[in-house]
Amino acid sequence: MKSNFSSLNTITTEPYNAETPHAALMKDITPTDLFYVRNHFAVPIIDAGDWALELGGAVEKPLQFSLLEIQKLPPKTLNVILECAGNGRSTLNPAPNGTPWNLGAVSQARFIGTSLNNLFKELTISRDAIEMLFVGADQGTTRTKQTTTYARSLPLEVALHPDTMLAWEMNGEPLPLQHGYPLRLVVPGWYGMASVKWLRQISLLRERFEGFFQKVEYVYVGESGIPDGTPVTSMRARALIVEPSPEAILPAGEVQLAGIAWSGEGSITRVELSFDDGATWLEADLETARYPYSSQRWKFNWNMDIPGQYTITVRATDSRGNFQPLTQRWNKGGYGNNKAQQVTVSIN
Repeated sequence: MKSNFSSLNTITTEPYNAETPHAALMKDITPTDLFYVRNHFAVPIIDAGDWALELGGAVEKPLQFSLLEIQKLPPKTLNVILECAGNGRSTLNPAPNGTPWNLGAVSQARFIGTSLNNLFKELTISRDAIEMLFVGADQGTTRTKQTTTYARSLPLEVALHPDTMLAWEMNGEPLPLQHGYPLRLVVPGWYGMASVKWLRQISLLRERFEGFFQKVEYVYVGESGIPDGTPVTSMRARALIVEPSPEAILPAGEVQLAGIAWSGEGSITRVELSFDDGATWLEADLETARYPYSSQRWKFNWNMDIPGQYTITVRATDSRGNFQPLTQRWNKGGYGNNKAQQVTVSIN
């Protein structure tokens, strides 16, 4: 699926990381060439003909699966929004270390694959297994000068949820190399770090995994109200203003504001806007979620005849009562920052 929008916004070149232009997010599916790219290391080159997925650890008998064997398992299709855990990091003050994402490290795609639990229907998992480890083919040197591969674990109840899937297709085409070819994990509702790309190995663990990307990165440290070391998991509620763009000059009269909202912990139940820095709020029209794990569009007709500069604030609330704060959620890694977005525009 190709786009009719502008190109990705490059954030870093080595490794390559890039954001989705917000205009592309109003579609049910983000065009593949505009889906945000998150790499920790250089992209590995994989020959699907020689590739195999290894299953081992705390199981009765280790197994290997070819891509063709996996593709013969019962298929599943899911529309899923993925967001980088560091999305919005550059807006924090002081700015934490890490990839300086703005607010474009989010996209949604239609993934085709199979439920991960289909691989385990004929396997006996040890009763003392507590986690499932996923190892990618990408490897390199971390900021602490460790040489490692990208690896993450999930609690068994999350890994074996029927919607946690192994995906080989994205938006009607085989997975692009940048997005995990030939096979990736997709964990709906969780920040993108859980959806390991270029998957090559799955292991059942009897102890908690303590790799670099599990215990050093992707944990909350220094955030008020959260114990240090708390893992980053579900996406926090967030709304984005897509139209108008920041610094836009708008005509006096009625203007339609529009955007999207999402949460990893439930559907969005309310999107509100403020034109007085949060003193008062007005509710936007919110579309019902089209798919369980996708974003929801919202719109609001704003009538303003007085010329001048205005700051528009937007916030979302989800079905579990989670809502966006008006002040930043600062933490050392810059994760999960879902401060209510503000966009400044001018009426002429």
